[in-house]
Amino acid sequence: MNVRDFIKKYPDCSFDMMTPGGFVYLTAEQAEELLAGRDVRADPGDPEYAVPLDAEILLSEQVLTANWEKDVCHMMTDYIKEPEEHKETEGMEAHDKERKVIVRLKAGYEAYIEKLKNKSASELIEMALEIAAAKFIYEEMSVEGAFTEYAPYLLQMENPFETLKTRWLLEHGGDHHEELKHLLWRMTFQEQNMDIKSEESEALGNQKLRI
Repeated sequence: MNVRDFIKKYPDCSFDMMTPGGFVYLTAEQAEELLAGRDVRADPGDPEYAVPLDAEILLSEQVLTANWEKDVCHMMTDYIKEPEEHKETEGMEAHDKERKVIVRLKAGYEAYIEKLKNKSASELIEMALEIAAAKFIYEEMSVEGAFTEYAPYLLQMENPFETLKTRWLLEHGGDHHEELKHLLWRMTFQEQNMDIKSEESEALGNQKLRI
């Protein structure tokens, strides 16, 4: 895929490119200007030595690799040396699958929230643990780049949000008696230590007064 088609495919991204003519960084707006034919500036690693780079030359270069960091795509390009035959850019397929997973998760979460609107206050209180789990699953899984390697597996699920929520509750929504007991033990232990230290400080103060 050439740079022109790549930018059109990801219009909301910024692009950090390593090209044969040097390093080029474009915001989404600057990428749009490049598509309109505006030349860019490329540098050898120091912006002070940047030189103009012809828009048409850059747009016709082939994208070799692409890796995303949130909304920034780090990519390497090169001149086209042979006819392009719909070769998939390395890293692009995984990113696209992850975006599909996020779309499905969002749809599942929004459907779940809609169902909650029909619940009474008492029912919602009873569901507090489940609601917290649902929010946690959605927020964690919606971070781009966090679970890219699991995207192919998650796409096999009809509703990845519901599947993950149910599994999470099975493994983390059980009896927490021991955890609560341990918390209380730590609190009392810390309080006792504070009382002992207070008594020691008071005794030391009285001793100094006698001297």
